[in-house]
Amino acid sequence: MTLSAGLICLYRPDTLKIVVGILLALTMFSLPIEVRWHIDHRAVPMNMFVWLMVYLLCAYVVFGTRVGGILNAVSLGIMLLALVSDPPTMPMLVSSWLTGLIVLSVLGVLGYSIIHFIEINLLLHAQDNVRLRAARLDALTGVYGRGAIEEELKRSMHTAREANTAVSIVVTDIDHFKSVNDLHGHMAGDDVLRAVAKCLRRNVRRIGGVVGRWGGEEFVVLLPGISRTDALVVAEQLRRELSAVPLGGLPITASFGVAAYRGTGDSPEKMFSRADLAMYEAKRAGRNAVR
Repeated sequence: MTLSAGLICLYRPDTLKIVVGILLALTMFSLPIEVRWHIDHRAVPMNMFVWLMVYLLCAYVVFGTRVGGILNAVSLGIMLLALVSDPPTMPMLVSSWLTGLIVLSVLGVLGYSIIHFIEINLLLHAQDNVRLRAARLDALTGVYGRGAIEEELKRSMHTAREANTAVSIVVTDIDHFKSVNDLHGHMAGDDVLRAVAKCLRRNVRRIGGVVGRWGGEEFVVLLPGISRTDALVVAEQLRRELSAVPLGGLPITASFGVAAYRGTGDSPEKMFSRADLAMYEAKRAGRNAVR
């Protein structure tokens, strides 16, 4: 039962906070009684200090520096009030209480300093992750930028080479996008780009696809584990989705070119070049097509 409860707490942080919170509340509630009992019975308070240190360390770890610092200050205040109101008379007990209070104070400062240091580093790490992710994403559409999608393509090609699996890319270009900007303005064009990116991402996410903006109105869809035959099917589905409903408030079509990894000797540049040529074939065929 204890092991099960421990595992539940480990995998459910909210449950852990509730359990530790209850234990700390009981500790704070019983602390004046414990102090009074030790003074009345002239008992050495070392066991009480040890358990109090454990609970306060748990408070710092689970709830952070603010709650841990408050509980540490409250526990010290309770003990000081009890000692001042009715101090122990035996020199040995006075020494034990003073030692315990000093150790508890030092531990509180040390615990606060360590957890505060950890909190700051975790915050900086989280901020770095946010900045790194933002640097990899296209600011307008929220999909991968050109550099990031190139990295993903290289990684997927390496995996395909090592595991002898397939990988394909789909290059798509919005048809007559210049007319959208000329007739409706660049804000409308930005709305269209965002809507197209969202549509592409929504439709390939379930099959593990990754979407990137190559530049302008051109997007790349990376399809790990997908052969060219299947990628053509995916591209046709994307073409139908884009042309089915207005995107950004405007009727939109796009042309698609598909290329697949050809094994050792192939490169991201060659693969993209083939997909780009196929896309321009779709343009020459009348646009709103897949090649």
